[in-house]
Amino acid sequence: MQDERALYDRLWDDALASFRSGAVELDPHLPDRVDDDRLGLTLAARFDDATRERLSALLDDLRALAPEQHIYRPDELHITVLSVVTTTPGFDPARAPLGAYRALFAEVFAAAEPLTLHLRGLTASRCCVMLCGYSADGALNALRAKLREALSAAGLQDGLELRYRITAAHATLLRFQTPPARLDALIEGIAARRDIDYGACHVDAIEFVLNDWYMSHDRVRVLARFPLGGLGPE
Repeated sequence: MQDERALYDRLWDDALASFRSGAVELDPHLPDRVDDDRLGLTLAARFDDATRERLSALLDDLRALAPEQHIYRPDELHITVLSVVTTTPGFDPARAPLGAYRALFAEVFAAAEPLTLHLRGLTASRCCVMLCGYSADGALNALRAKLREALSAAGLQDGLELRYRITAAHATLLRFQTPPARLDALIEGIAARRDIDYGACHVDAIEFVLNDWYMSHDRVRVLARFPLGGLGPE
């Protein structure tokens, strides 16, 4: 938990220095996404209904501070467990060994315990605003390690985590698509929420999805849902 907090603090310090100089990183594919053909395969932890309801108010607060930006819907929020095939242009899911992935994930998740994620505070980077998540006793990263090991042993590691090796439990809330109209107000809003407790979320299943870069509600296709400690995919 201390390592995650140090990461979130470092991200915030770097982002704050950029924001105070007026620099944000704009997403070139937003807002229309017409020519964005990036797709990938992801293992995602979704928030339960009670957590989504709590976070809806937070999203409304961000929308009031920066209505011109891309703000995620409550049903799009997620924590990436693993980027199985990193989202890239031209990815064709028809050529992916989906059956082999499903069988492997079913075995790993059947032996895993449900996760409890603690959600506390916001952080940011030059391109986005994020909710800070923490996994008790490193359980999420231990699960990630088992998945990486199983994928490598099965020869299914091609495309795995091509951008970076994920270690945190954050959820992206906002992406910059245009220069912020009220950047100072947004900075103050994030800073005021750096330590607010948004409660705990119990994760008892993991989704295996085909997704675009933004995990858009109208572009995600659930390929399987695996109960943690369950008998197999739903």
